[in-house]
Amino acid sequence: MSARQYPHTSVPPEVLHKWLSALLCALHSVYFLLNMLLMQKLDLGVIQLFAALFGGYCFHASLKQQYRSWHRYALMVILTVNILLSASIMDLIAGSIFWCLALPIWYYSLFGLKKGFYFSAFVMTLSAAILFTRADTNLYMPYRTLFNFSLVYIAIWLVCHLYEVQRQKVSSFLHSLALQDALTGVCNRHALKTDFALIQEQFSKIHALLIDIDRFKNINDKFGHDIGDTVLIRVANLLSQSIQVKEVYRLGGEEFVVLLKDLDHQKAKEEAEKIRQAIEEAIFHSHQEDIKLTVSIGISSLQPEQALTDVLRAADEKLYQAKREGRNRVCF
Repeated sequence: MSARQYPHTSVPPEVLHKWLSALLCALHSVYFLLNMLLMQKLDLGVIQLFAALFGGYCFHASLKQQYRSWHRYALMVILTVNILLSASIMDLIAGSIFWCLALPIWYYSLFGLKKGFYFSAFVMTLSAAILFTRADTNLYMPYRTLFNFSLVYIAIWLVCHLYEVQRQKVSSFLHSLALQDALTGVCNRHALKTDFALIQEQFSKIHALLIDIDRFKNINDKFGHDIGDTVLIRVANLLSQSIQVKEVYRLGGEEFVVLLKDLDHQKAKEEAEKIRQAIEEAIFHSHQEDIKLTVSIGISSLQPEQALTDVLRAADEKLYQAKREGRNRVCF
């Protein structure tokens, strides 16, 4: 199935990027003044001035809705390089190395699980090397300093990793709630809208099959809604199995939609006939007696620049034609 955008279960990267840009612009401006005026570290001052200007640019672009994904990569590269260079050039007593402890939080928040893991591992390796080579002083003992720093870094890294794993699980669960029909397990109307837009960009030939169970109200009235729900679930399974497609959607009630891609008119009608025949031949069980079902199917083909509502309207007209002609048939 076409890739969909999952619902966000935390602050979107765009929002994090905007406020991180503002924060880094402010912090680097302060450090620029400190390095230039008090510590006379001109090389670091130039780097931090550049970082402050770029952070301000990214924040300004975010306010104008001109966010680009490369902004956050560039911003985090500048921040990481700045922290590591500061730790290398400055004495450890200045504490620049401790900014490395905050990097896993930003990596996982902005880049997700996989990239967050690799970026965090890379920074830990470099910061540990810097710490080990710079800690041979009267105030710091290399092995003990490195050991304690690594433990704290790993603890923060682990928390970030576990949080991101849990966030993705929740995101997947909410995705199923948002895009799947709760009863039948096939996709719902919202998923149809999302998928249609993506499929329309990728395929020139699209056919929509609008499928309605004939006289479904009689089943609910005679056998009860529990049996009716069982019938809907079985029909949804048959739709998926009969032609081996994943683009099966429940519009609501007893109506389903199947999207067929890259098929000509004749082939689309043959696939619809397979569905109709499979449901007609199936036996649906109840506590009282076996149930035989039929469906009516209306087919419409996508025209250039046609919206989903137009496609469904055309299929609906063909569906009602099938109903008028006696049900249990396909109309194109």
